[in-house]
Amino acid sequence: MTTLKNDRFLRALLREPVDTTPVWMMRQAGRYLPEYRETRAKAGDFLSLCKNTEFACEVTLQPLRRYELDAAILFSDILTVPDALGLGLYFEAGEGPKFHKTVRTEQDVANLPKFNAKSDLDYVMNAVSTIRSALGEQVPLIGFSGSPWTLATYMVEGGSSK
Repeated sequence: MTTLKNDRFLRALLREPVDTTPVWMMRQAGRYLPEYRETRAKAGDFLSLCKNTEFACEVTLQPLRRYELDAAILFSDILTVPDALGLGLYFEAGEGPKFHKTVRTEQDVANLPKFNAKSDLDYVMNAVSTIRSALGEQVPLIGFSGSPWTLATYMVEGGSSK
């Protein structure tokens, strides 16, 4: 394992003693930061922000410049996987994520393409590499994904649902 300047988060995960509880925040790169809003405006929209390696790296690092956090959170979205399956992810202002296509029948499932994370989500893989390099072994990088159930509900409903 790489030696990190701050490995508190990893030590806590291993149930090793730590001097204080690790701090990180999901959605660290959020609307509350003016520099995030500026970067998002440059990107044009949320999905373009996710798919641009440099912008994704920038917004991942922004909170670390302001706060003493024990981990970085990969800037991405859980719905990149269904998007890579050809469902056509888009974001409707005030309504959140939606898909152009849904998966509701056995035939719809059979018609989903074979999935290769390395090539179909290359922008996420590139962002991870770029961010890890930019972190300079400062803190761990946390990635995330939606559970199969969460992704399935979006894919069936075509967007968020209650």
